[in-house]
Amino acid sequence: MFAESVLWPREPSTVAEVVVDEATVADLRLDQVIAAVVGSPDEFGLAALLRRPVRDRDTVRYRQEVFADLAVDEIRAVFDDFAAGLRRVRRRSDGAARLQHPRQRQRWHLDAAADYLAALTTTAAALPSLPLTSRALRQWRTAVLDAVAGPAVTELAEQVRTVREALAAVRYSVRVLDTGTLAVGPDDDTSDYTATITELLARFGAGPPPPPPPTQPEWPDMNQMEEQILDRVAALAPQAFGQLAAFADRSPRFVDPAVASFDREIHFYLRYLDFAATLTEPLSLPRILDAPGDIGAEDAFDIALAAKPGRTGPLVCNDFELADPERVLVVTGPNQGGKTTFARMVGQLCYLAALGCPVPARSAHLALPDRLTTHFERAEQAGDADGRLLAELGRVRETLDNATADSVLILNESFSSTSTLDGVRIGGQVLDRIIAAGSVAVWVTFFDELAAARPETVSMVAATDPADPARRTFRIVRRAADGQAHAVVLAQRYGLTYGLVTARMTACE
Repeated sequence: MFAESVLWPREPSTVAEVVVDEATVADLRLDQVIAAVVGSPDEFGLAALLRRPVRDRDTVRYRQEVFADLAVDEIRAVFDDFAAGLRRVRRRSDGAARLQHPRQRQRWHLDAAADYLAALTTTAAALPSLPLTSRALRQWRTAVLDAVAGPAVTELAEQVRTVREALAAVRYSVRVLDTGTLAVGPDDDTSDYTATITELLARFGAGPPPPPPPTQPEWPDMNQMEEQILDRVAALAPQAFGQLAAFADRSPRFVDPAVASFDREIHFYLRYLDFAATLTEPLSLPRILDAPGDIGAEDAFDIALAAKPGRTGPLVCNDFELADPERVLVVTGPNQGGKTTFARMVGQLCYLAALGCPVPARSAHLALPDRLTTHFERAEQAGDADGRLLAELGRVRETLDNATADSVLILNESFSSTSTLDGVRIGGQVLDRIIAAGSVAVWVTFFDELAAARPETVSMVAATDPADPARRTFRIVRRAADGQAHAVVLAQRYGLTYGLVTARMTACE
C-alpha cells in the first residue's frame, strides 16, 4: 500500500523549520504542554514532531485541514475507532512476543492479524460516506479503499480465515481418570447432559444455570497443565496446527508500513485534540498570513496555565493587535498582574500556529516566524565571573545578531539587574535594534520609558480595579503607560508606608 503522509504534503527534509531552542520552549512552558499531549510513555514519538514547528504555509494549512475534518464528530469517531483497532493489534503482537509456548504465541499472532484486518475493513467501510475535505485524509481514503480491495490484504484475509476455521473445527475430549490425571483424546461424541438436566429441573421451578463467571488469568502464559493439553490436542490435529505455524512463519510482519506510519501520524492530531478537550477554554485554527504584517488574537490565553492541574476558577483572556508599522508590544504595570503570562501567550500562539495546531484563542491571525526566541530574566549563577548583567547582554546580542523581519522575540524583565537609568538606556538601544530589524517583539518591562509613543511600539498595561488599585484584573489593555507606583498602594493597604511605620514607632516610645 502507498499512502501520502497526513503530516507532510512533501518530503519533510525540504520543509523549513522555525529555529527554537530548549530555553525558549521551557520559558514558554511548551515543554509542559508537549508532555501533556504525548502522555507517558511517548509510544509514537510525538514529542519529536511537536518540537518541530515549520515555517512553510502549505504544510501548516495541510495540517489545519485535517484538524478541521476531525472537528466533525462523525469523522472523528471513525479515526478514533481505527486508532483503537490498531492499539489492540499492537497489544496482541507485543503480548505474543512475550509468550513462552510457541503454539500459544502463534495463536496470538493470528488473532492480532485478524484484529488488523478488522480495523482496516471497518474503516474502509466507513470512509466512503465521510464528508472529508482535507487533502491528507482524502488521499488516505483512496489508499485504504485500494488496499482493501488489493491482492495483499485479500490474500492475508483468506489465510487468516482458513487457519481460524481449521482451528475452530478441532474437537477433543478431556477426561479425569481415577488416578487423578487427565487424558486428552479425540472427541468421543459423549452426550452432553446439560439440556436434559436443565429440562428435568425446570419441572421443579429451577431456571437455566447461570453462565460461568468470566475469569481473568493472573498472567497470559499458560500453566504446565494447559501446555500439556495443548500439545496433545496439536498432536491430534496436526494439519490445523501446521497451518497455524505456517502462517506465523509466512507472515511475521503483516502490518503494512504505510498503515503503521499513518497510525503514528494520526495520533499527532488525536492526542492534541484529546488534550484540547481537557481545557475549559476553546481553541481555534488561526488564519496564517502570507507575509509578516498585521498579527493579532482575540480572547487568547496561556495554554500551559489553562492545563495546569488543580487550576480553579475562570481564566482571564486577552486581546492584542499589531498593525503596520507597529512591531513591538511594550507591556508595563504592577507585579503579579499577568504581564509574563501575556508574553508567554503570544509566544505560544506563534509556536502552535507553526505546528499547524489549533491555538489558545477564540480567533487569531498570525505569521510564521523564522525563529522564536525568548529572553527571560535569569537568576545569577555563582560560577559566572562576569556577572548577571554581562550574561544578559551577551544573550541579547546573540539574539539581535540573528533577528530578522520574520523573527518573534519575547523579552521578560530584561536588564532589571542594573539601575533604572542604565536599564532605560540599554533597553532603548536594544529596542532600536529590534525596530531596525523589523522583528515582532513582546517586551515586559518595569521601564515605562520604553513604552514612549513611537510608530513601531504599542503600549499595553496590566490593568487594576479602578475601585481598588491593589486588586489585579489580569487584563492587559492597550493604553499609555501610567507610571503609577503600585507598590505604594500595597504599602498603604498594609500600613507599611514610611509615615505609618514611623508613626507606630513613635507611639511605642
